[in-house]
Amino acid sequence: MAETRLTLRQLNRTLLARQMLMGRQDMGPVAATEHLIALQSQIPNPPYIGLWTRLRDFERGQLTELLESRAMVRAPWIRSTLHLVSAADHQRFQSVIQPALLRGLRSFFGARGADLDIERLVSIAKPFLESNQPSIGALRLHLQDHEPQLNKEAMAYAVRSYLPLVQIPPSGTWGAGTRDLYDRG
Repeated sequence: MAETRLTLRQLNRTLLARQMLMGRQDMGPVAATEHLIALQSQIPNPPYIGLWTRLRDFERGQLTELLESRAMVRAPWIRSTLHLVSAADHQRFQSVIQPALLRGLRSFFGARGADLDIERLVSIAKPFLESNQPSIGALRLHLQDHEPQLNKEAMAYAVRSYLPLVQIPPSGTWGAGTRDLYDRG
């Protein structure tokens, strides 16, 4: 079998085409995001711009509506940073993403996170998350009330790593800033 070599230009164009950046596409925001796997969303506005750049008939209200209906979610995902992802993919790939989130916990917190009783923290957090839609700051304080000797940032990060949490609107919507209210995914 003959070996085929791509030129740098062919490789570049292939990557741009895969990322839907060679021309606007005729597809909806959910299908586009699933094709891309996820869109980086540390700040809420870039996914809107990313979809507008890629999709022929995209309007800002479409994504806001999808976030409000939870067809799309903004959640800690790839590299444990916030990404926009379809709700279906969030559920489908959570077990794949989970090991990276746990490595992030160990990497970011080292000794401060080494002695965490994850099962206990999750059992403390679940009822709180079910009766509230707290910010990560409120979750930290709640966990610290129960485990005052432990690092509150590490505890909240551990819960965020073990429970599939998603941000709820208006968090993650255009112009809303980075207010971070969470709910179970």
